[in-house]
Amino acid sequence: MSEKRCLVVPGPFLPYNETNILLAYKHLRLLPMTFDVCALRGPSTDKTLLNDFTKDPQHDKFDIREVGKYNDVLFSIKNVNLFKGLRNMRKYISQAISMYDGQEYLYTMSFPCYTTRVGTALKKEHPELIWIAAFSDPINHSPYKFDPETYKSYTLPEKIAFHLYLKYYVVDDDEANAFDYADHLVFICEEQRDFMIGEYLKYYHHLGKEELLRKSVIVPLNYIPEWNQVKPVEKSDKTTDTFTLAHFGRVYGHRLIREFIYAVKDFVREYPDIPLVIEQYGDFRRSDKKLIRDEGLNKYFRIHKKIPYEECIARMNLSDAVLLFDTILPEDTIQPYLPSKIIEYSLLNKDVLAVTTSKSPTYRIMKDSHAVACRYDRKDILEGLKKIVIERVPSQINYEYTNEEAIQSLLNVINQKD
Repeated sequence: MSEKRCLVVPGPFLPYNETNILLAYKHLRLLPMTFDVCALRGPSTDKTLLNDFTKDPQHDKFDIREVGKYNDVLFSIKNVNLFKGLRNMRKYISQAISMYDGQEYLYTMSFPCYTTRVGTALKKEHPELIWIAAFSDPINHSPYKFDPETYKSYTLPEKIAFHLYLKYYVVDDDEANAFDYADHLVFICEEQRDFMIGEYLKYYHHLGKEELLRKSVIVPLNYIPEWNQVKPVEKSDKTTDTFTLAHFGRVYGHRLIREFIYAVKDFVREYPDIPLVIEQYGDFRRSDKKLIRDEGLNKYFRIHKKIPYEECIARMNLSDAVLLFDTILPEDTIQPYLPSKIIEYSLLNKDVLAVTTSKSPTYRIMKDSHAVACRYDRKDILEGLKKIVIERVPSQINYEYTNEEAIQSLLNVINQKD
């Protein structure tokens, strides 16, 4: 099979270390193509990732052209120069379109959402172009757009910035246009696919469910074995009897933990002689800190700032078990988010306690692995804590796709096209 060319429009790209960028690279690196990448320079360089990237045998397939800075395109509550952001966004879109010079394939990654505007423009002008549109999260009627608790906590300027961000940066039509015009739609899991198709069918009616399913490809979260820093270690001799439960990542929006806090209160009341501590690394809601304080639980919770990736892995290894706080939506709603840390937890062979919902990919994976998955209910979480801390029930996740294994479904549809 002859090698094809692909125009890649991902927003930022390697060696900037960000989840969506790594997803995009893993989608592409084993495809039988060369890649012209229209990139925005990330705000920092991960030296370990740069070393892995430049030594990767697939590296030479990527011709990366940086056409601007990612921070110059951003608009957020903290980066409030909207006019600068919009101007640079339009510039990036224009430069990406101008990089088309007959490539047979186009690949876009959302987030950032505006990459799909390049795809829509090019596909309308060049219908023979084969567009692969990949998604890390839903855009169209994303639940995170309608989170009253987070919105209520914003100041008035923050509320204004949030509405402007939704208006210009997280646009429902961007996702819908990709559904309409792209030849292949790449999702992380079945739940994400089903949720996003369902939202499209509610608000847009150009294509039917069967056509969208035919376009859909599932590429699970995966790892490149040669890059893998995630190695389990033998447990060192502990200097304390304290049982450590650790969580790594932001607690915000629909990632709710109030019921978990109440369950911890019930646990320490029932087992006052069992030393327990919950270590949290990353952003944490002020209201949850207040609840911990009001319930007299400060001695059981240690809240830390975000730490570097290598330190995360080391602390995961040192913990007795790890926590997974899922996005919490109503039980009858498909939950489309799959936390990327699930693969680290699996590779480290860690016992996991997950707080999740029954229509979540996390719940499905936990149940398939016979691991401890709790509903967002303090009594159910209390039972989960007992299983993990008191009974020491094995609760390891089985979710370990190598890059080669994960990419087979996408590779198959590319081979069929050729």
